[in-house]
Amino acid sequence: MKPLYENFLEVAQKIIERNYGDESFGCPELCHELRMSRSHVHRKLKQEVNLSPSEFIKKIRLEKAKVLLVHTNQPINEIAYKVGYSDANYFSRSFSSFYGIPPSQCRQAHTR
Repeated sequence: MKPLYENFLEVAQKIIERNYGDESFGCPELCHELRMSRSHVHRKLKQEVNLSPSEFIKKIRLEKAKVLLVHTNQPINEIAYKVGYSDANYFSRSFSSFYGIPPSQCRQAHTR
């Protein structure tokens, strides 16, 4: 069996994918599941993907949201809730900042 740190990114991503719908899931919970200190997780993620733990969690949530926007007809506020955002407006701002377009335009661009 490989030590946890040898496949760190894969393990971290799987943990986040299992929990991205839980709005209370964040860096402390990720660190707890990885059984690593916050500074160690931060250092490893910065080294591997140049993102902080919270940025990495946000990235995975927004990638999941994009898949749902493109492949379903679910309302945007429902998608926001499914990927761990309790505020649809904050979700839209985060999505726009990350992808450069609002969720509604992303959906329209992929349905043409």
